[in-house]
Amino acid sequence: HRQYPAPMLHRLSVPAASPLLRALGARRSAPRRRAQRAVASPQGRRMESPVQKPSVPGDVHLSGELSPGQVVELLPLYKSWLFLNPEEKEGCPKEMVEREGAIFKCIHLPMPDGLTSEKATELRNALRQLPRPTMVQCTTGKRASAVLLLSLADKHGLNADSAFQLGRDMDLKCTRGTTPTSDVPDEGEIVSPMMRSNPLVPWMRGELGDRTLCQAPPPAVGASPDLIFRQLFDEEGGSSTYTYLLADGISKEAILIDPVLEQVSRDLTLIGDLDLTLKYALNTHCHADHITGTGELKKHVVGLKSVISKASGAHADVKLEYGDTVKFGQFELKFVPAAGHTNGCVIYVLGKMAFTGDAVLIRGCGRTDFQEGSAKRLYESVHSNVLGSLDEDTAIYPAHDYKGRNVSTVGIEKRFNARLTKSQDEFIEIMDNLGLSYPKKIDVAVPANMTDGVER
Repeated sequence: HRQYPAPMLHRLSVPAASPLLRALGARRSAPRRRAQRAVASPQGRRMESPVQKPSVPGDVHLSGELSPGQVVELLPLYKSWLFLNPEEKEGCPKEMVEREGAIFKCIHLPMPDGLTSEKATELRNALRQLPRPTMVQCTTGKRASAVLLLSLADKHGLNADSAFQLGRDMDLKCTRGTTPTSDVPDEGEIVSPMMRSNPLVPWMRGELGDRTLCQAPPPAVGASPDLIFRQLFDEEGGSSTYTYLLADGISKEAILIDPVLEQVSRDLTLIGDLDLTLKYALNTHCHADHITGTGELKKHVVGLKSVISKASGAHADVKLEYGDTVKFGQFELKFVPAAGHTNGCVIYVLGKMAFTGDAVLIRGCGRTDFQEGSAKRLYESVHSNVLGSLDEDTAIYPAHDYKGRNVSTVGIEKRFNARLTKSQDEFIEIMDNLGLSYPKKIDVAVPANMTDGVER
């Protein structure tokens, strides 16, 4: 490829108002989802920008092949450049990048032979360590997008379903054409059509795990190493409820958030295996789709106290109000009101971990058409107490998910939650016209949950 001496770099430089740089800058304020933008060619035709700037994390750009002029134009934007083709490939920008003073790193990622677990680890480590902003470049931008998605999943603890959802939301090339089911083989089929046409899909799924549950806080939340954390799922009971076990590894004091009656035996076994003492069993609200396990747990654990918000009107040993906390060992869980799905909904916050119940779900929220629900109150409480006040890296752990996703973040939901990103009036209109069926267990679950999950 053509080599340019240092003085030539200045003559090749394009003003900041060039179509390519304008396309990148416009993305910062544009509300549309697509991160790539059309730019004008020298002949006046419209063409897609070679650079994609995903909104998460915002400081990593992706590109396919670039001309030397485009590389020179873009270089001032980056502190590092990760190249996924062979260094000897024509068009490798190593000399130009290093001459500009940025860090250049080449990790060849051939397909399909290079799609290994070892290579995934090497790439994730590189992207984590390189100074930002960073450009990740391959031939088409497809492999570059896969590297970014693996890195984001590693940082935020996303399983494959959560990561692929994020990839589709950001229109990453590695997930184009996938759906919540198309990237999973059909029953009896070894390889799905999507996997055959895009080998990046099985590679990423193999690295992230299908429907994997969280077994530790993700790096982004910066949790204490003393915190024990387990995410549990009610599949057999049919409620698709997430239960969360948190404990202090030093004192061994533990809490359970949103236990399910049918899973009490599972929870007690895990607590025993970890040699923990269960101190509190908390509910985020009075559930309508399952009976809480708090009452049954109290029969087996001496001194266990049940916890719910006072506004719920339900019976519990501890009834929380705004400003209250729940302490276990060295940790302290904050009570944050989130009325709207029900009057008594609450979010429990521990550092940069938010257990949002049904107030905020992954790309959605709880319904508001029963149990004194109010779309207006839900919108106001979520935007005030979650999306408008918590750090963007705060992990969101919902009470339910029906598509295998395990976790999201405040920043991701602020950008891609199809309901909560709307105006208040639009949100109310959506919630008033969901047309959902009557909850199957509501007539049994609500009365039971008003009395701690036991008959009185």
